[in-house]
Amino acid sequence: MAMTLTAPAAPASALAPVRRPLKPAAAQVRTFEVVASRTVSPGFRRVTLRSTGDGFEDEFEHFGHDHWFRLFFADVGQELDLPFGPADGWYARLLAMPEVTRPAVRNYTVRQARRVGSRWQLDVDVVVHRDAAGQVDGAGARWAQRCRNGERVGLLDQGRIFDADAHTGPVLVIADESGLPGVEGIANTLDGRAATYLLEVPHAADRRALPAADVRWLVREDGRPAGSAALDALRTTRVDPAAYVYVVGEASFTLAARAHCLSAGVPKARIDFCAYWRPGRSH
Repeated sequence: MAMTLTAPAAPASALAPVRRPLKPAAAQVRTFEVVASRTVSPGFRRVTLRSTGDGFEDEFEHFGHDHWFRLFFADVGQELDLPFGPADGWYARLLAMPEVTRPAVRNYTVRQARRVGSRWQLDVDVVVHRDAAGQVDGAGARWAQRCRNGERVGLLDQGRIFDADAHTGPVLVIADESGLPGVEGIANTLDGRAATYLLEVPHAADRRALPAADVRWLVREDGRPAGSAALDALRTTRVDPAAYVYVVGEASFTLAARAHCLSAGVPKARIDFCAYWRPGRSH
């Protein structure tokens, strides 16, 4: 039987939400250092980064929600070289660097941000994808497994995608495991506002507590494509056309989920989506 997805009534405080910025007023490629790393569940490695006092402290404002950034890191045995400068033109500067010194770059969300003394610390949960042989797959995941305290990286603040600040109707969030760190940031920022979540993870142990959230956890069966369990659940759900919808994860899954919500009557303007990755390629 299909499930009707409607969120419970929003608290009065949600009827006049605070409008938060979507993009930083200014951002530069900045240097950070690793201060901690640990495995938090079978599918996630948590890395804590600390700013190094080169100006990030003055320009950064934590937007909450799915606040994301670009992370630059060196390959094994390589010295870190960064495309320093403003956000505009960062990619051209990266491509202009010699290939032998050009860092890898991947996109991540801020799980938690906090001031410690005069520095910012950012907790970043990195998904540990594995190939058919069980080996860690992907440059970002391999880096998160091997990084050591004191290692330098680069960071470019990019803002956020989730944008339901002005929306007072139901909120529906759909994600595979790559979207889970950002989803946790969203749940923390909504701070009790009614929302419904369809969240897929590869291991039951990857589930985590989300504050005041109506969560349907979906543990993917071995061998099935990422997003398949969440998509199956969505297709048996009656989506409220008045909802704001946020979809992130593997590319084909996000496109299929968006198409389903459009066919359910949700306007394009109220669906934010982002393809975080596709098999064989990270974003």
